[in-house]
Amino acid sequence: MHLITLQLSGPAGVLLDPELLAELIDSHSEASDRLEHLRARSAPGRVDLALFLLADDELAADRAARAVCRRAIERTHWLTAWQLHRR
Repeated sequence: MHLITLQLSGPAGVLLDPELLAELIDSHSEASDRLEHLRARSAPGRVDLALFLLADDELAADRAARAVCRRAIERTHWLTAWQLHRR
């Protein structure tokens, strides 16, 4: 299992509900992503994410984690102003 940490940055002052966001991201995962667990922590304009994935190596885990988060951002209208970064 690999831990991948990512960060979302968005509009200053906007505080996202971390539990709701974690559920949303999880709902966009696919079996091939092999996402086991996800935690989110929010601050205004920022969300720190910790994704635990089953993968052969860290690079594969990183790709899967980014893919899950990108799908969530692209498919959720209230996340379109948010950007994904490696932490």
